[in-house]
Amino acid sequence: MGSKYIDLGFAIFLGYFAYTRIVNGQYGFATLFAVLSILNFSTAFMKHKRVLGQKKDEE
Repeated sequence: MGSKYIDLGFAIFLGYFAYTRIVNGQYGFATLFAVLSILNFSTAFMKHKRVLGQKKDEE
């Protein structure tokens, strides 16, 4: 469960890094970091849905 929060923190960090790369005009690196950030957000979302599904099965 803790890894979900690590994924969110890492996604926010990568999003900030992508933003700073865009401001500096390095669009290739910005795209890379933006895609990695989106993938981390989607991973955290899927982990959250899995935990909710497990809680429903227990009830």
